Amino acid sequence: MRTVWLGTLFVLSTLVLSACNEDTNTTSTAPTTLPTNAPAVGTKIADVVKSTTQPQPDGEYTEIAWEDLELPGQGMAEVMKKYESVLNSTPEGDKNENALLEKMQSELNNLPVNPALDGKKIKLPGYVTPLEVNNQDSQLKDFLLVPYFGACIHVPPPPLNQTLLVKPLAGKSLPMSEVYNPVWVYGTLKVETATTSLAQAGYQIIDAQVMPYEMDTTKPES
Repeated sequence: MRTVWLGTLFVLSTLVLSACNEDTNTTSTAPTTLPTNAPAVGTKIADVVKSTTQPQPDGEYTEIAWEDLELPGQGMAEVMKKYESVLNSTPEGDKNENALLEKMQSELNNLPVNPALDGKKIKLPGYVTPLEVNNQDSQLKDFLLVPYFGACIHVPPPPLNQTLLVKPLAGKSLPMSEVYNPVWVYGTLKVETATTSLAQAGYQIIDAQVMPYEMDTTKPES
């Protein structure tokens, strides 16, 4: 029987993308060739970082988990559970398989965001999917924060409520050479949908400060 693990490697229908804005000091970037030290595609942030069962205070910021971005009982796990048995009983290549997967993906794409988080100062660990890099200093400009490595480039994007558009403060981002490592992102969370060149995001983190995960011993400057 086929093992269904779609929490990370979704089988998605085609996503309609729109181009992001560029200026003279930035360029779109979507690396497709991975270095040898990169994580395995699909590596979940939950398997790398120390998990938190409830929001944890960290100065003016509160550490949240990816599950906090979902509404109780209306998350990715519930959709997966709903379709797991029928997917397991459907032979690969069956004529009904694509329609079933598209129906499931439609539900995933329409999962609700959590409006209670709007305006909160949060910290969240995740992986980076680059959108733009500053040509002057090779620092990331806007990027997507996602819960598993390779999302939107090497594997399809997560649901909208598991994708965040991050807008770092000047000088508070990280260089392109470090985008393969997990990061902490500190900032103000906005419950606002954004369309990028790679995927839609259900949230935005503004005035963000980005730190490598393994260096989270020093809090960001206030």
